Amino acid sequence: MKEEKVMFALILVLVCVLAGATGQIFWKVGMSEMSRINGIGDLLQLKTVWDIFTNKYILFGIFLYAVSVFLWLGAMSTLDVSFMYPLLSLGYVVTAILAFILIGENVTLIRWAGIALVLAGCFLITWR
Repeated sequence: MKEEKVMFALILVLVCVLAGATGQIFWKVGMSEMSRINGIGDLLQLKTVWDIFTNKYILFGIFLYAVSVFLWLGAMSTLDVSFMYPLLSLGYVVTAILAFILIGENVTLIRWAGIALVLAGCFLITWR
């Protein structure tokens, strides 16, 4: 029974990672529709704030983050935070892959090397 709970909690963590990474992509798409923000003054303008919080992509990204937080709380009821939290670094991996595939971002060889190191770290964390 305990192993089933742990597996379920790990699945929740992975769904959290996927939701968070996908939310990042939606935020990038939404912000790419806006004019470039060049400083804190641009960011704090009422029109900019309005444009950000009425953008459908940004709103959907916020929704995905809310789902992620809800599922994260469920996983926390079972797993140690010192085990779970480092697994959130998988979000860097998933986000880079999604950015490469979905929005055509350039992921350099050195970034792929960093992604491989993150994966190796996550493997070590989950190795029993």
